[in-house]
Amino acid sequence: TLLYTIKFEMALSTMSLLPLTLLLLASSLSSVAGDIAPCPGDTRGDKRCNFDRTHRVCAKIGLPDTSFWYATGQQRIKWCGTRGRYRGEYGRDMRCPLEEPTWCICKWATARWIAHQGCEDDVQFDCEATDVCDLKMSYMDAGHDLAPAHECMQKKCAVQWDACPSPEEKQDALKHRPCNS
Repeated sequence: TLLYTIKFEMALSTMSLLPLTLLLLASSLSSVAGDIAPCPGDTRGDKRCNFDRTHRVCAKIGLPDTSFWYATGQQRIKWCGTRGRYRGEYGRDMRCPLEEPTWCICKWATARWIAHQGCEDDVQFDCEATDVCDLKMSYMDAGHDLAPAHECMQKKCAVQWDACPSPEEKQDALKHRPCNS
C-alpha cells in the first residue's frame, strides 16, 4: 500500500487523471502478478501464469481422468505429456507431466470446465500459482462468462480471493484519492 501511495503522490504532480488511473491499475496488477508462484508443469517462459491476458489459472489438467479436455472441446489436442517448442529455459521440457500435472490455462477454459464439471474435488488449482486477482477482476474471456470460475475460485482459493480488492474497492480508492490542483 505504501508503494501505491508513493507512486500516486509522485504521479499527481506530473500526470493527468487518466494516465494516473492506468498507473495505479498497472502497478497493483504487476505487484500481485510478481507474487505468483511458478506453475510447476507449465513450460512457457518462467512458468508463471501471467504471461498474457488469458492464461492466468494454474490447474491440474495433466491427470489421466480429468474432464478438462472434453469440457473445453480440446480433446483432440491434449498437450500434456508431450514436448513443446517454446523459448526459454523450460521450453522443450515435457508439458504438464504426471509428476507435475499443472498448466496455465485460459480463464474461459476454467469457466467452461467448471460449468461442465462443477466445482468438484477433481477440479484442482494451484492457488499460489494462479493470478486469482486478475480472474476476480475479469468478467468475460473470449466471449465466455467467468461467473462459474469466480464461484469455484472463491471457494477453492479463498485466502488469495479474499486478499484481492473487489472491483468496487478499486473504483472507490480511485474516487477518494486527494487531488492536488
